[in-house]
Amino acid sequence: MALANIEHHIRIDAPRARVWAVLTEPALVEQWLGCIGYRAEIGTIFYMQPDPARRAAGSIEGATHCELETLEAPRRMVFSWFLPGTPRTHVAIELTENHDGSTTAMLVHSGWDQFEPDAIRQIRDMLDGGWRSFVLPGLKRVAEAS
Repeated sequence: MALANIEHHIRIDAPRARVWAVLTEPALVEQWLGCIGYRAEIGTIFYMQPDPARRAAGSIEGATHCELETLEAPRRMVFSWFLPGTPRTHVAIELTENHDGSTTAMLVHSGWDQFEPDAIRQIRDMLDGGWRSFVLPGLKRVAEAS
């Protein structure tokens, strides 16, 4: 049985235009995603570096590779997520403007059906927690800071 997509959402007390800026502007992306080399251009390869010291040094050792696949302003961003030599999974973040002026960010990390479930379950579950507990709250923190 294939592993389910990772799906999480968060309500952000900021207008969608502000959240989109935080989602896509290079200096802001680095604040919530912890990455190196992000540019808002389709095809850009960037690196999610969880180690702050390595990130500060610009080292991609141990980093996850990502490629920006889709930018549909101001509502949807998609990037691949992979380690060299492994199949790519895909992370989509969609922004919905709420009636009260807030924004809902929905994250879906898909592509787990390419892997043997028992071989990837621990990594998938770790990512599930990271998206929910670190990445989306970071997006919220940076977007609400202005």
